[in-house]
Amino acid sequence: MSEVSESHEPGGPAAAARRVSDGPNGTPREQPIDPDAPASPHPPHGSTLAGHSSHLPRGVGASLVTSGGLILGMVEDLRMRNATAPEDLRPLADTFARHCAAKEATVLKVLERHGAASTVVKRDRQEGELLQGILDRALAGRHPTDTRLLTIDGALAQMYQYLFHERRDLVPALERVVPADESATLATAFEAIDEE
Repeated sequence: MSEVSESHEPGGPAAAARRVSDGPNGTPREQPIDPDAPASPHPPHGSTLAGHSSHLPRGVGASLVTSGGLILGMVEDLRMRNATAPEDLRPLADTFARHCAAKEATVLKVLERHGAASTVVKRDRQEGELLQGILDRALAGRHPTDTRLLTIDGALAQMYQYLFHERRDLVPALERVVPADESATLATAFEAIDEE
């Protein structure tokens, strides 16, 4: 069993913030966190963050992931508050529409031009259009009142999956086929559209 050290250890509370004993066979379970050490943009070799590989996307892939993260935060906020009124959904619908427009103009076009991931591109477009349609109908009040909450909650859950697929499928495809300089240019274009 691992134990977190108490804050009265040598070095004070900051140095002992998360010191963890070794696991079986002397392998460390967790690296200590030194709050005074400079932050590294990369996790230790071989580690993962939330189930993702330790590779951080760059260029347009990073822009796509950042935009998707903002949307996930909005979805989580709506779900935590059980907010389904049109005035609550409008910011999400607008942000998602800009995200999809930016992705269409940059990510999907470049993947098509390079002849990469055509099945993924097609599925992404279909899912994005479906989600936008559900949000548009919710904003217009065109869902039956008895199923409105379930429909909106289902759409928010689908959005999690949709954004996960972006990160899992589109980002690696971009990094395989798009040169770094082109990716940086596309990132600028993506962000300009996404922030309109």
